[in-house]
Amino acid sequence: MGSYALYDAKMEFSLAFDKRFVNAHTSSKQIYLFWRCMMMDPRRVYNIISAEGFKFDNTEGSHKSLQECWYEYTNSPFLLSSLFFMLNRTSDTGLASFGTVDLDKLTPVVIQKLKTFQAPDNFHVSYEDEECTDLIRKDVADYVFIPAGDFNFGLFEKGKSIAVEETNIKHRELIKIFDEKEKKIVATYNFSEKALNAYNAHNIILVDKYGRETSHKERAKEIVIANF
Repeated sequence: MGSYALYDAKMEFSLAFDKRFVNAHTSSKQIYLFWRCMMMDPRRVYNIISAEGFKFDNTEGSHKSLQECWYEYTNSPFLLSSLFFMLNRTSDTGLASFGTVDLDKLTPVVIQKLKTFQAPDNFHVSYEDEECTDLIRKDVADYVFIPAGDFNFGLFEKGKSIAVEETNIKHRELIKIFDEKEKKIVATYNFSEKALNAYNAHNIILVDKYGRETSHKERAKEIVIANF
C-alpha cells in the first residue's frame, strides 16, 4: 500500500501492524528525518528530550523562536526530531511551526512513551521532493491512502501557505485521480461540506470524534472517501 502526505502515521501504523506492507511517502524532509530517527533509535530521542539541558522557557517569545528555527537542524536529525516531537505535542494545532504552545503539556508520561516506541516491521518511509499527486499517479501499489487534511478548493489554492512539515496537496488534481479510477484510493478529510460536494460521486463515510461511523453531519469530524 502506498501512503502519501505522511504526518502522524496513525493509519499507516495500524495497517502495517495488520501485516500490510506500507510505503509511506512525504515531501517534507523534516517529517522524513523524524520518522527515520524514531525507527532507528527512539531511545536517543528520549535521551535528548529528557535531558536537563533540553529545557526551554514556557513563554510566547521562546515558543516563537523555537517554531521559527526547529526545522533548520537537518544536519542534526536527532535534535531536529526532538524539537519536532516537543512542539508537535504541545502546540494546539498539532503543527510544530504554527499554533499556541504550552510546554507544560510535555509531561513525563508523554516523554516516557518514547522509550517503548516501536515501529511495525512492514512500515517504510520515503522522502521525495515531488508533487504529491504526481507521485500518486506513478504509484504501482494495490491501494493508495492519503490523509488529505483540510479541503481547499478555492482560487488561492496554489498560493496557500503551509508549514514545512506539511505536504502540499493539489485537491483539484486529487479529485481527477479519484475520478479516473485507475487506482484504488482512500482519502480522509477533516469534515466540510465542500469536501462532501467535491467527492459526491464516490463512496463516503462520515466519522465522529470517537472514530465511529455516523450519518449525522453535525457529529462528523472526518470524511473517509473511496473510489472503489
